[in-house]
Order: sequence, then structure tokens, then C-alpha cells
Amino acid sequence: MAFRKTLSMFLAAICFCSTFSISSYAEEMSAYETEEIITEYAIARNPISVLAIDQGTASCTSSTNGGNCVQISVTQTLQKYSGWFWSWDNVAGACWSTTVNQNSVWLSNTKSGLSSGTYRLMSVFTLTNSSGQMETITIYSSEKTIN
Repeated sequence: MAFRKTLSMFLAAICFCSTFSISSYAEEMSAYETEEIITEYAIARNPISVLAIDQGTASCTSSTNGGNCVQISVTQTLQKYSGWFWSWDNVAGACWSTTVNQNSVWLSNTKSGLSSGTYRLMSVFTLTNSSGQMETITIYSSEKTIN
């Protein structure tokens, strides 16, 4: 009986304590500290994935470079937002790739006959430097909507 009474008092104390909110303090950041965060990569420099859509035709551009790269591969895939569990589906016939044995790559393609919806371009880069180190990064373009 004493155990039940002690347990009841303990649980009541936990409930009582949990009703209090915990205040926090956040220091105001200067304008310099809130600037855009630039992602640093081991090999890649300035990777971009750009999508433009005009009258149902998508223009897809992917590019990057790397200082001491000996090979760069890029695969670009046009994707459409399905809305099902916040997923993106690959658009049929809209996947392209290339591999170059140099320190920069640029790939540009178009896909016409797009229906209404929201689209983005996914660009996957794989870079290899002269030391044999590899880096794979994925960059997404901004989203574009066709009404």
C-alpha cells in the first residue's frame, strides 16, 4: 500500500513539473551571420542545376568543375511532383548523362510536351580527382510549375 502511495505521489510530481514551460534565450544574430550558407565540397566547384520551362518545354542545364579532376560524370533527370507522400517521379524520356575526362562538364537538354504540374531538375555529379578520390553530389534546381 505504501508503494502505491509513493508511486502515485511520484507520478503526480512528474505531471506537476511537466506543466511548466521551459524558457529559452536566443541571441539576436547580425546580418552577417544570417547570410546564405554556401556548401563546400571536397572536389566540386560551383555545381548548378537549372530548369526553365516555357510553353510546356523544359530546358535543363547541369554544370560543375573541379580543380584537379580527371573525370566528371553527370546525370540529369527531370522530375514531376506527384503529391503522393511528397514524392517526385522521374519524367519518362527525360534522363540524360555524360562523362568527360576533363575538369569541367556542361550538359544541356530539352523535353517538350509537359503537362500541368510542378517540376524540378535533379543533377547527380560524380567527380574523380587525380589522386583517385571520388565525390558524388546531388543538386536540385528550383521548382517550376505549369498551370
